[in-house]
Amino acid sequence: MFAAAPLAATTCDIELVERSARILTSLEGGYGVQYWGESYTADGLAQAPHGVLIIEASKVGALDTSDGREILFTRDEMSAIGRGGGRPVLVYLNLTKLEPWRDYWPNDETQPPWLGPVTETGDQLAAFWRPEWRRLLRERAARLMATGADGIFLDDALNYFVAGMLKDIRGGKPRNVPEAAAIMMELVQEVALAARAVRCDALVVVNNAVFVGRDAGPEGQAAFDSYRKVIDAIMIEDGLRPEAVPNLHAALREDYLAKGLPVLSLDFASDAKADALMREARAKGYVPYVVPDGSFSSLSPAVALER
Repeated sequence: MFAAAPLAATTCDIELVERSARILTSLEGGYGVQYWGESYTADGLAQAPHGVLIIEASKVGALDTSDGREILFTRDEMSAIGRGGGRPVLVYLNLTKLEPWRDYWPNDETQPPWLGPVTETGDQLAAFWRPEWRRLLRERAARLMATGADGIFLDDALNYFVAGMLKDIRGGKPRNVPEAAAIMMELVQEVALAARAVRCDALVVVNNAVFVGRDAGPEGQAAFDSYRKVIDAIMIEDGLRPEAVPNLHAALREDYLAKGLPVLSLDFASDAKADALMREARAKGYVPYVVPDGSFSSLSPAVALER
């Protein structure tokens, strides 16, 4: 098995229950997701009414700067967005997909060891099982947290399943889905520890990968328990569509809600259908958020929790 890289423990008086209380209280004001757009400035985001914001820390991508380095929000800007600590701001970090606008991307034609396979849909994956990529993510998590963010939003964790289904196992790729699921849970824990080495009460939200514990098999349940202790919520995208994966909502209820972990439901619909989706999400115990499309170029209205 792939052993998690050791990280120095940090002294922190924040207990899991306190992190949980903070995100639950903040989610009473709903949440919002925005990664770019005309209003994508510190001032614009600061005016948003949402209780929690999930944003992109990079104001300018590496492809659009003279030195090939991303320009991130400053600590002062992040403080303004988060209202001086009054509102949690989580910054985006992709666990498995390579993004050429990041400054980790080589500026020559060399192929880094963390270059993974290309999926059937054309996505270039990172070799998330390799130590080089894991180290890169830990370093990036620390850099993102140094902006003054309150936590990290970990995207595309579900690609453990894609990697586990691929036939080619060269380069140390996991041999099957259970092995890939175990690696993903280890990776999330490593990144969470790296974030909390900068800020010990950092919040961690994972997007999708609902079945990661079940896919790890019976021998992976201890690891799943540890995984759930380091994350503070899970998001599910488009989970209310009729053709959603069978048992999805049972897994969310049994594996997350029953353990006190909030479920953030993000769905795509026109205004006419948004209200029905919000009601359905609330009925299932989720925190709803509905956007018109997947551009995330503006914030949709916050949906406050009903009491």
